[in-house]
Amino acid sequence: MISLQRMLGLFMLMLLHGAPITPGTMTTLPATAKPTVVTFPLELNPPRVVVRYGDSVSVNCSTSSTDHEGMGWEATFGGTNFEQDVNIVTWTVDNLTDWTIEPKCYITLIDDEQASKVLPVILYKTPDSISISVLRHSGAMVEGTEYQLQCDIQNMAPLQNLVVKWYKGNEPLDHVTYSNVSKTPVDVSATLMISPSRHDDGAQYRCRAELDLGPEGPQPHPTVTSEPLSITVHYAPEFLLGNDTVEVSAGSDVSLNCSAEGNPPPELRWTNNTAHNVKSSTEGRQRTIRITKATSTNAGIYICTATNRVGTATRTTTVTMKGGSTSISLTIVIIFPVIFLIFLIVFFMCKKRQGFYNFIPVNQPNDVPLMPLPTIGVGNHDPEGYPMKV
Repeated sequence: MISLQRMLGLFMLMLLHGAPITPGTMTTLPATAKPTVVTFPLELNPPRVVVRYGDSVSVNCSTSSTDHEGMGWEATFGGTNFEQDVNIVTWTVDNLTDWTIEPKCYITLIDDEQASKVLPVILYKTPDSISISVLRHSGAMVEGTEYQLQCDIQNMAPLQNLVVKWYKGNEPLDHVTYSNVSKTPVDVSATLMISPSRHDDGAQYRCRAELDLGPEGPQPHPTVTSEPLSITVHYAPEFLLGNDTVEVSAGSDVSLNCSAEGNPPPELRWTNNTAHNVKSSTEGRQRTIRITKATSTNAGIYICTATNRVGTATRTTTVTMKGGSTSISLTIVIIFPVIFLIFLIVFFMCKKRQGFYNFIPVNQPNDVPLMPLPTIGVGNHDPEGYPMKV
């Protein structure tokens, strides 16, 4: 019961200032008077609740005041009657399903004034289902092309506490939050843009719906994860080795190998000069050219082409004959002296056939003795063996 002295004090204050006393506020008196604080505190324990849809909940409301008539709870579910001469009342619901419930604890003062406090309630529900898909596309993806993944989340609440997280394998990619304050269950979708590379072939993407309900909520956060989405990435052929040069000895055997990575697996083809001693074969993803007893006709450029539905790549192998330039130089060194020697021989032979002449001056005494010419008959021959006429 409130003491008579207390009641008289309150009455005098109201008369002096002509205003009612509001619970939970401070009344300022004139400078000559001593300030008086009148409070009727209400304490909720816990001060905030997070409840899974359909679960039970219980909260105590208490006061330290002794100057009140009674207390109670107002709520659509679990409300209590006005209880007199108590300092604590409990709100209890066995199966909470009201998404918009706002329980309120109140206290009634002796002068019929009331103070109240609303209990914040978060009612949550994890999704019924969550799935991931590729929008407007089916089948294999192509390297370097953009695609949109979509995560569909069914029947969850509340939306403002939802965090959608994207993963590739165990690697976090992105997350999405929402500002919608709707408390009732909704369907929601989140999207992610990707541009896969050849290294993503066979990668698995997942999306996860996580409810971050604050420190009062369950730890770890309630989560639901989609089944993984495995992707296939098609990409153009690529040679692991660059262009090459092979030196071959005459008469030796040599093999030229060609292999390339690609998805789908590329078709391999050699382009080269045809020769009777060149054969090609395929083993697995490798195509081989074999040259048997190589000759100079096998020298040249051999081109390997890899092709699939995405693109084409080429690689060249240049075949040279070992010692080819040295042989040419040696041939020149040997042939040139021989040609020069032949030239000298021909020159001197021509000189010998032409002979030499010695002219005698007319005015010089004739010291040459005159000798009669021999008589040569028909059929006779001169000393040089030529027939002479008489």
